[in-house]
Amino acid sequence: ETLCSVVSSDLMGSDLAAWLRSLRSVLPSRPRDIPGVRWIHTTRRRWDDSKVEKSLRSLKDKKKKLEEGGPVYSPTLDAEPVRRTLRQWVVDEIKHYYHGFRLLWIDTTIAGRMLWRVLNGHPLSRRERRQFLRTCADVFRLLPFLVFIIVPFMEFLLPVALKLFPNMLPSTFETQSKKEERLKKELRVKLEMAKFLQDTIEEIALRNKAAKGDVTEEFSTFFQKIRDSGERPSNEQIIKFSKLFEDELTLDNLTRPQLVALCRLLELQSIGTNNFLRFQLIMKLRAIRADDKLIAEEGVESLNVNEVQAACRVRGMRSLGVTEERLREQLGQWLELHLNQQIPTSLLLLSRAMYLPDTLSPADQLKTTLQTLPEMVTKEAQLMAAELELSKVDNKTKLETMLQEEAAIRQDNKDREMERLADAAEKAARVLTLYDVCSVIRPETLKDTAPIIEGLKAEEITKEEIDLLSDACSKLKEQKKLLTLEKEELEELKDDVQEYNEDLEEIKKELSKTGQEKAIEESKASQRLSKRVNRMIGRIDKIILELEKDKVILDGQMDSGSTPPVGENLVSIDELINVMRQIQNIPEHKLQSIAEALDDNKDGKIDIDDVIKVVELIDKEDIDISTSQVADIMVMLQKEEKLMGKEKAKEKAEKEQAATLKS
Repeated sequence: ETLCSVVSSDLMGSDLAAWLRSLRSVLPSRPRDIPGVRWIHTTRRRWDDSKVEKSLRSLKDKKKKLEEGGPVYSPTLDAEPVRRTLRQWVVDEIKHYYHGFRLLWIDTTIAGRMLWRVLNGHPLSRRERRQFLRTCADVFRLLPFLVFIIVPFMEFLLPVALKLFPNMLPSTFETQSKKEERLKKELRVKLEMAKFLQDTIEEIALRNKAAKGDVTEEFSTFFQKIRDSGERPSNEQIIKFSKLFEDELTLDNLTRPQLVALCRLLELQSIGTNNFLRFQLIMKLRAIRADDKLIAEEGVESLNVNEVQAACRVRGMRSLGVTEERLREQLGQWLELHLNQQIPTSLLLLSRAMYLPDTLSPADQLKTTLQTLPEMVTKEAQLMAAELELSKVDNKTKLETMLQEEAAIRQDNKDREMERLADAAEKAARVLTLYDVCSVIRPETLKDTAPIIEGLKAEEITKEEIDLLSDACSKLKEQKKLLTLEKEELEELKDDVQEYNEDLEEIKKELSKTGQEKAIEESKASQRLSKRVNRMIGRIDKIILELEKDKVILDGQMDSGSTPPVGENLVSIDELINVMRQIQNIPEHKLQSIAEALDDNKDGKIDIDDVIKVVELIDKEDIDISTSQVADIMVMLQKEEKLMGKEKAKEKAEKEQAATLKS
């Protein structure tokens, strides 16, 4: 602002001064210029399966292979376990408890630090959120009685925490009633707490009383074969262990050259910070997954040649100079591996980025890809393999993985801070250079007479403008007194709880067929947490009913229907622009481009809840993004919503059919 006023007074050029004033968005804003909008980013994506679902799928796969007479791999075990001497037994027990207590101390320290960050309004990254969930699960697993102490204590002190830490939630509540403001804040925090506790339950759900370390030994042997000895493992092993390298876990640990190679393969922007490259890759993988489900539903044969070529190119496969038959064959193979074999998209794309020969089988391509993965990814996958198979993992392995992940988080935070400082310095230098030029050149010589060509380049949206958009959505929700997003999240939480209980029942049925139902049981910590989550859901329902009752009274309505009228959460582009203009002074063309990017069907209306979902995705990544990328994210989210609706309808129909047959 000072720079603009100096130039304005020195050069006496109103057009030039106005133009320079618009450059304020280039420089990082001061803290007081940005509303204190913060979100508690602790929930996982709805597309992700829980560990209970994955364990159930693993049991069913084994049963299916046994029924079909196919090979079921099991590691070679000694005929007789090696007997330990008394001295060896004592030493092993001392080491076990030493690493156990050390793990508990580190878990508690990390969980406390992460909780402090959340309370102070700092969003957690994907890696931090994964670490936070793991440490809380370990604490409850090691000390189940803490459920009776920590959870009620957190609920009891919730009003105190909201006063001591006001940045936990958006600071844009402008309600007429203090009671309404308190209830809405309490509703938001209780929802996040209940969802996080449900995720924790699914982490510690099952306990195997007869657990051994067979799976971890099998995993170590497998990687020793493909990396050191050169021996080729079986196809079944390759497919089995490839499933463990989930997309976000793999991308978070890839090196920069690997990230750049993937971006170039997918025709994405390959220049930017590692955090930006990972974000756009994750969004692209989610879009591919949604497209895969749609193509599988319609069938590859329903696509014409141009559509098949486009689908192959998007997935990093050859699309030119290939016969139509080959195009359909490789697309069908991709769908088989991704949807039926559950191979993560990131591994499939990495194998394409390595430009391996087409003559290699899919298993050999995956084997070569696994050899290139960093050591940290394999450690994480080894832990996941043991947890899914309900195998035993020694405390030392857990401790090593925890410390490696903590070091990676510290390095990520350090890199982000360096990137922020470098970005700010670059933008400041750019504006100062411009000021030097303006001070020696007359304003009229800077007039650009070339016509403006619209639509050639997408405009960039900065982190500060994302915060502004979040603030505007909160204000609009307050003005309309909407609770549609909270209701949707509550319904999703109830569905998660119901699916968890159904999966547990199915696992018990599967184990009873093999006589293992007594060896595997639900852990005490998960049982106690489940009761707490059910109570919290009941309280959240009461808060929503109370807020809706107040809304009915304020609106003077006679009917207090729980379902809002269709389109109530829709706002016009002009409404959104007006609210953003009131909060902060941003150039008019920038406001218009942001609003138009959010209006995917170009009808002049925007769904506030959809905008909030987009903002949450972008805000926690701490990146600048273009308007075209925002529009792509909106399309991807709506496509996912459509698929989720179809899947829920299909599951409901199957349950009704099963109930009818049973009756």
